[in-house]
Amino acid sequence: MSAKAIREENGFESIMNAVVLYDTVDFAAKANAMLERAAHWTDETTHWSVKPWRVDMLKLPPAAEAALAEAAEAHLVVLELRQVQLVLPWLVDWLEQWAACRQVQDAALAVWDGGNAALRPARATPEWSQFAGRHGLSLIFKDNALIEDKSAIFAGGLHERELALTPTLKHILEQSEQGYQHWGLND
Repeated sequence: MSAKAIREENGFESIMNAVVLYDTVDFAAKANAMLERAAHWTDETTHWSVKPWRVDMLKLPPAAEAALAEAAEAHLVVLELRQVQLVLPWLVDWLEQWAACRQVQDAALAVWDGGNAALRPARATPEWSQFAGRHGLSLIFKDNALIEDKSAIFAGGLHERELALTPTLKHILEQSEQGYQHWGLND
């Protein structure tokens, strides 16, 4: 029996909680759309409950506490910021509090660079990796410049592979020079 059939038979649906910390409304909408697409890929058995918070609101104690209350049950905290490589001390303090009070042990931190990669280079910072490691969090990082660099490296490797004459390819080419005997129906 397939996993999908088991879910349908048992009426299995899961609700995943996400808190999106953003600095522009466009970034919040983009993060929400990405989560909806991810849910769609799970045959619509997973649904996201998304709680957006403008990141600068976390500087205000009442707002920071309210956001912490909502984030306590979050499976995912998304940072969708223009300059995600800048580690802001007050934001790290808030994330430290979230990590200490979270109720979902296998939670993740997603760090999505919403900035324009053409205007300035963005790179994953070791601080985000260290933060995730210290707190046992999975780290999901989307960095436009990093993706472009990796895809260029991958494409270069593919081109080199295309040009390489492997022993197997050499054997196949040598075989074709001898003709195709016994390949027809009447041979």
